[in-house]
Formats: sequence, structure tokens, C-alpha cells
Amino acid sequence: MKMASRYPSCPELHQNLRVIDFERRVLEEARNERNPLLERVRFLGILGGNLDERMMVHGRAWAAHPGMKTVARRTHALLRQGYRVLQHELMPALANAGLHLVDYASLTSGERAAVDRGFADTALPLITPLFGDDFCLATMPGLGLNLAVVLDDGSEATRLAIVRVPDELSPLVSVPERRGSANQAFVWLHQVVAANMHRLFPGSRIQSTHAFRIIRDADIALDCGDGEQLPGRTIDAVRQRDTNPVVMLVIDRGAAPAVVDRLVRALHVPPEAVVRARHVVDFKRLWDVAQMPRADLRYPALTPAIPARVGPCLFAAICRHDILLHHPFESFQPVIDLVRQAAIDPAVERISATLYRTDRGESPLLEALVDAARRGKDVRVVVELKARFDERRNAEWSLTLEAAGARVIHAPARLKVHAKMLLIERREGANLRRYAHLSSGNYNSLTSTVYTDLALMTCDETITADVADLFEFMNGGTQMPVMRALLAAPFGLRSGLNALVEREIAWAQRGEAAHIILKMNALVDAGAIDLLHRASRAGVQVDLIVRGVSSLRPGVPGVSDRIRVRSIVGRFLEHSRAWYFRNGGAEEMFIGSADLMPRNFERRVEVVVPLKDRALAHRLRYEVLDLYLLDNTSARELLPNGRYRRVVPRADEPAIGCQWQAEAPRSSATATR
Repeated sequence: MKMASRYPSCPELHQNLRVIDFERRVLEEARNERNPLLERVRFLGILGGNLDERMMVHGRAWAAHPGMKTVARRTHALLRQGYRVLQHELMPALANAGLHLVDYASLTSGERAAVDRGFADTALPLITPLFGDDFCLATMPGLGLNLAVVLDDGSEATRLAIVRVPDELSPLVSVPERRGSANQAFVWLHQVVAANMHRLFPGSRIQSTHAFRIIRDADIALDCGDGEQLPGRTIDAVRQRDTNPVVMLVIDRGAAPAVVDRLVRALHVPPEAVVRARHVVDFKRLWDVAQMPRADLRYPALTPAIPARVGPCLFAAICRHDILLHHPFESFQPVIDLVRQAAIDPAVERISATLYRTDRGESPLLEALVDAARRGKDVRVVVELKARFDERRNAEWSLTLEAAGARVIHAPARLKVHAKMLLIERREGANLRRYAHLSSGNYNSLTSTVYTDLALMTCDETITADVADLFEFMNGGTQMPVMRALLAAPFGLRSGLNALVEREIAWAQRGEAAHIILKMNALVDAGAIDLLHRASRAGVQVDLIVRGVSSLRPGVPGVSDRIRVRSIVGRFLEHSRAWYFRNGGAEEMFIGSADLMPRNFERRVEVVVPLKDRALAHRLRYEVLDLYLLDNTSARELLPNGRYRRVVPRADEPAIGCQWQAEAPRSSATATR
């Protein structure tokens, strides 16, 4: 039995609306007084960055389909709500805490003079005004915040100039006259820029100044022909984004129609993509606001633990036991150390790795791979050049790795390599032993501190042989690899999941207790949803922990009675994927990189790995997944009507937060159990 959809002719619309539901949950965290004040500001910054990215990726689709206008309207409504939260809730609370975010117009003459002197010294040298000719406007970068300036220079016609508010500077300018007092005051940078236009246009009269933002389409045309030239061509293609079509122009309501028309014509903005807003805010810059030096208004610093199974020599430690890492509560450093040790170990013959997203600046792990290649190791790196918004960085790493002597491999045709895998082949006596690291998270030391991820370090012969076969396939092998332990897309992930669920259905049909727990970022695959519906009807208890979009509606009589869906939105971005199957009491658990979306099954290289070590499987079940199911402080439950309800502790139960309880130090007995 299939559930009727409100949008049967446009599943993309349904999915986009569910994404808006997730962003609404992010906005709720900005209003949640249980969160530290500057963390609430950060949640608004997360909302702004997320919505910018959604518009860059889907803006043209929103304009093309009549129903998609609903998504655009709800996006704009969220931004308006975000501004009201900033203005009426967060800014007064910040002022009560001694951090005053004030308007330039409210400053005293002395304060204005001090701020203006600072502007002349720091911001003015970074600003190059553009005049409103078609060429200049056509090459304006997207995002950020701009000012449209109407000038009267004495000629008959007025002129339009564009000033970019410097992205390199903090969006807040300290008011020097108040520095050092118990209260600190900050004025918005864009207001300071607007007040100092006379310095930028001497001899002209400033008639008016209007804030606006443009968002450009994110698509780029990647030619996947000659692999040797692909990184350079990718870098060239990424530059195309600066001139891609504008999918949205947001400009303040006070701008005269002539100003708006001038921008619309020069930028070729379709009429439906113009938004007149009372306040034009670059919410993503609130990330910088959240960094104000007030530790008392942020979450306590987290010091990641080192699991007891990790020793000075990673190879010896992995030989003794498999190691499970739960980031960010446990450190990413053992992964970096493993590659560094491999780079200098004369017994190591080959290192293979996948690269999907890595650090924006220096990358300790990639630097270790470069070092290994320079030392003469056989280093193979599968670099995904189609990782959206990271294409240029990955292309540049490709060139760096190749220059060091590494072999750079690009994704097989029509596939994106999303699996996170590292394989080290080491000569130990007469034998070759393989060591593997498989993860839900990227090889990115920064995101390992702010995303929750699960990773396995193992030298299990069956698992590592499967990993080796996958690397051979990506290195140009023509044979589809046959997996013995892993579930891998696009060859066997769907059939593997189907078999695991069917087995649980069989247990339920025999009258045994049956239970499935699946944790993921998104659930939209129709086949997987139908399979879980069937499991529910057969009597299997299904618990789904889905951070973002879930197209499955739980609790529908006769369809999904035994399915529960919850979403966790907290301090850390939930990024880990994990599966649990009761299997008649012989529990089986898996971690990996795949969500339950058609692309993960069909168009990506994905890996899901079993936890064969019973102690690690026990830990995943009872110290991770059970905490998510018991959480009553940061969880929301999806209702049959498609709405989410926040879970709150009853009067007789303790508050449980899966993230902050995972931060609590583990005893050595727990870590080694």
C-alpha cells in the first residue's frame, strides 16, 4: 500500500519542502534558550549558509516548475523569520550580556569619527567600486553583500555604482570609544561602508544607497574526457560560476524601480527571481559574529578522547583489535598518525585513499600522502572532482599529488566516488598485510571536530580484500567486484540492504522479536521506503534516525504502524550513518557512507562495512544508537501528518542529550569492553 502524496506529480517539490522543514528546525535552535547565546547566533549563520546553497543548486528548478514557487516563498519566509529572531530575540539578549550590536546612526559624533578612521585604515583599501555598466555587473560574484549607489556627479543623468562589502573583514566593527568597558558595542560593517561613500566617490553627491545580494546558479560543465588534463579543466570550469545565470536578486524595498530595472537588465534576472526585502542580510556572516571572544556564551570546549585501543604504533594497535572512532567525541588524530606512520615505514608498499572533501586550508592527512609519494611510496588517490563546491580544491590537490609522484585516479564514468576509504599495504615477513580505514566522514580534520561520524580501523582480511578490489575497480578495472564482507554501491548495496531487511521480516513471521535501527542523513528512496513499510506490516519494529529529509511518514495505520522517525539537531552536525539488525538475537551492525537515496544506490561508489568485533558492535548499539533513541532534549519526532514535534522529558524522567552525553569521558573499561 502506497501513501498518497500531496504533490504526486512532482516528487522534487515534496523533497524540497521537506528540506525547508529541516531548515525550520535549524531556525528553532536559534530560538532555543537552552543553547548558549552565541551558539544561537551560529545556528542563524548555519541557516543562511544552507539556504544560500539550496538556492544556488535548485534555484533554476524552483523557477521552472510552477509548484516550486512554493519552495521559494517558504525560503524567503524563513529568512524573514530569521531576521526577526536576530532583531527581536538575539540582539536584545546579546545586549543584556554586554554585547551591543548597534546601528551606525545611533553612534555619537565621537564614536562615528573613531569608526570612520578605522574604516579608512582597514576597509577602504579593500574596496574597488564598479560602475553600473553591463560588463561589470555581469561578472559580479554571487553571495556576499553589495551596495547599489545612486550618484549625482553634476551631469544630466544619474549614475549607478556598485560597492562590494569586503568579505575578508568581520561583519562587525568594534566601537573604539566603548572598548574596555564592561559593555562592548559593535556596528555593522555594511552600515559603515554606506556612511563613508563620500570617501569612495569624492566630488559626487550620494543620492541613495541600497543593499542587495545576488545568488548565481551553481552548475558547471565538467568535461570528463582526457584524465590528464581534467584537473586544469575543472579549475577553469569552476570560474564559470562567477558568470553563471542569476537565480535570485534580493534588494531592499527602498530602491527606486529604475535602480532595480537597471540591475535586472544587466544581470539578466527573470522577473520571478527578484525579491524586494525590508532587510537584506548575509546571514552566513553570522558565523563570524558567533566567534566574539565570550567563551561564557558558547558551548564548553570539547577535548576529543583517544580510544584505549589506540597505541603509539597504529599498525600494532590495529593488529590487536579493530578500532571504532566516534567523531568529534574521539579524535581524528589517529587517522592522521596512521598515514604519517605509513609514509615513513619502509615496510609499507602502497597507500590508497579516496578524497571527496578535505580541509579548506592545510590538510595534515593530504600532506602525509604527499610526503609518502615523495619518499617513493606507491600512492594512489581517487579524487572526486564532482564534489559540489569543492571541485577547485580537489583539482588543486590532484595537481599537488601528481607533482609529488602520486597516481591520481578520477571517478569511473557516470559515478561519483562518495565512499571514504583508506588502504595501506604493508610487507610483514613473507606476508602482505592490509590495513583499512572506512568512515562515514571525509578526510577533513576540521569537520571531524563539528560533524558526528563513525569510522572503523581494521586489518580483517576479508574486509581489506574487498577494499583492495574496490580500488582496483576505480583504477580502471573492467570487472564489477564481488564483495565478500562489504556492501558497496552501485553493485550490491541495494540487494544487501534488501536481504538484511527480508531476514528481519522472516524473523518476525516466525514470531521472534525483530528490530531495525537505521541512522542516516536522508531517506527518499522509494524502493527502500516500500521495503520498510513491508517490514512494519510484518511486525518488525523500525526506528529511523534521519537528520534531514524523510519521505517516509511513520505511524500511518496499515502502512507504517511500527515505524518511528526522529531527527536530531544539536551542537554537532549529524553526519554518521549506521545500521542495526536484531537478527534473532545475533545482532549485526554496520557503518558507512550511504544514505537511502536513489543516487547513493545507483550513481555513487558507496561502502557500508560490518562491525565484526562484538565489543565494538555492542558499543555502537548501546553507547551510540540507544542514546539517539532516548534523546529528549535535541530530538524531534516525525508525525503521521508530516510535521515534527520536539521531544521533551516527562516530569519523572531525566534529560538525555545524545551529543552532550557522548561528550562525557568514557572509562577505560567502557572503551575496551
